[in-house]
Amino acid sequence: YDPSGYMSLCPGGKTFPGNGSVRYGELDSLGRPTGIEATITEDMIGTGTVPKPSIRPPGFEGGGKESPGHARGHLLGKQLGGRGDDPRNLVTIYQNGSNTPVMRDFENSIKNAVKSGEIVTYKSTPIYNGNNLMPIGITMEATGTGGFSLSVSVLNRKY
Repeated sequence: YDPSGYMSLCPGGKTFPGNGSVRYGELDSLGRPTGIEATITEDMIGTGTVPKPSIRPPGFEGGGKESPGHARGHLLGKQLGGRGDDPRNLVTIYQNGSNTPVMRDFENSIKNAVKSGEIVTYKSTPIYNGNNLMPIGITMEATGTGGFSLSVSVLNRKY
């Protein structure tokens, strides 16, 4: 149940043996991911998957040398158990800067909190400007059972 009405429990959400879970928001009318909510437990760490090449999030134009430098960015990071085969978990972000190192470093701080024994409640929400297909940023909010806290918005820009 989400009191804000923001996200419904979707078919294909995933539960893990140690009470970890992920809820993926539905794609919006433009096919854009709307966010994820997760309870991250130690059994989830390292179980995520790389982005499937056949999935092209809205706005994705490629990540090669002669391209805009896009990445298929996980809303729930791979190292935290995020799936790379679910379009609801992948948004178009810039690889250099937004994806690496910024989001990766914040995701690693969550991973470290979980590995130190905390259970972390996490929410990742893309920020869209009107009908633009690429998010202009991603808000990451996390709270751990042992005092870990994170609340940031990562700008989606090319560095």
